[in-house]
Amino acid sequence: MKISVQFHGILADWVGTPSARFELSDGSIYADLMQEIGRQYRQNMPNQLWDHENNAFNQKVRAFRDEKALDTTDSPLSDGEKITFLLMMAGG
Repeated sequence: MKISVQFHGILADWVGTPSARFELSDGSIYADLMQEIGRQYRQNMPNQLWDHENNAFNQKVRAFRDEKALDTTDSPLSDGEKITFLLMMAGG
């Protein structure tokens, strides 16, 4: 299955690209996507962005699909899906 990913704002700068496509096995879940993102981009990401121990973005980064948050690592993914990652920042 193919998954499209968008990294917004400074997150795109830290990751090193504003978008990417990933080829995952049928039946993949959100944790599988995190594994692949980590494999390809973790060397670019500072510790405040990427949790190297858990191989995932830290809590400041949120993933969305169809404007709904992806909150659990066991969420199933669908072929052709778009996942958007945003860095949640406080302030105004």
